[in-house]
This record gives sequence, structure tokens and C-alpha cells, in this order.
Amino acid sequence: MEVERKPEGWEGSFATEQKGCGFMLIYPVIDVQETGKQLKRECERRKVTPREIQDFLGLAALQSIYNWFQGRALPSLDNFYALSCYLGTRMEELVVPRHRSREVLVRDACRARERRMMAYFGFWLQAEAAAALS
Repeated sequence: MEVERKPEGWEGSFATEQKGCGFMLIYPVIDVQETGKQLKRECERRKVTPREIQDFLGLAALQSIYNWFQGRALPSLDNFYALSCYLGTRMEELVVPRHRSREVLVRDACRARERRMMAYFGFWLQAEAAAALS
């Protein structure tokens, strides 16, 4: 059973595990509440107020920011990235992964690869045959 860790620098669990002719994909899931707390702590540490965040991101209401801090919602990807830049940190440092990650079994991975290889081989044979007839 071979386990490969990805991506580099990720503190959470992201791995693939061989399962016969398929594989199990284990990838991290964001803990929304803990991420909200982390976001709030980082803003407090840098003395950034919700009003400053609102102005920087051009949000209509402060409620969105309070929802993020309370773990009711997450910022959009664009807002998350802009906020991480504003705070001078990487997005990965603001995100807290859930301890129990989601697992997905990807079946027939080998068969799909074999079908692709056979299709490529078929195209190659057709090209060789066409070249031989010319």
C-alpha cells in the first residue's frame, strides 16, 4: 500500500492510497468554524478591524465579515485571497483543515488508463498505415 503526500507544505491530510485497480483519494476538508476563528485571531493580531476589511474588499455590509469570524460562512475565493494579501499571510495559514478528511474511491483507474493507451496506440497504427500507403 503506497501513500503519497500532496501538496508540499500542506499540514492536513491529502494522500492517495492504492486500492486494487483503483485508488482512494483522501483530501482535506476545511473546518469552517475553526477557520473563522483563525481569521478573526489573525485580524486581531494585526489590529485590522472588520470595517477596514469591508472597505478593502468593497463589501456592502459588515455582516459578511462577522459571519466569517463566527464560522457561519467562508469568504469567496477571491475575497479570501485578497484578505490574505491584505493581512500579509498565505491563505494556507488562515485555513484550518477538519481532522476527519473526506475519502473518495476512484474505481477502475487502471482500466481507464489502459483504454487511453489503447486509443493512442490505435491512432498511432492508423497514422503508420496512412504513411505506408502514401
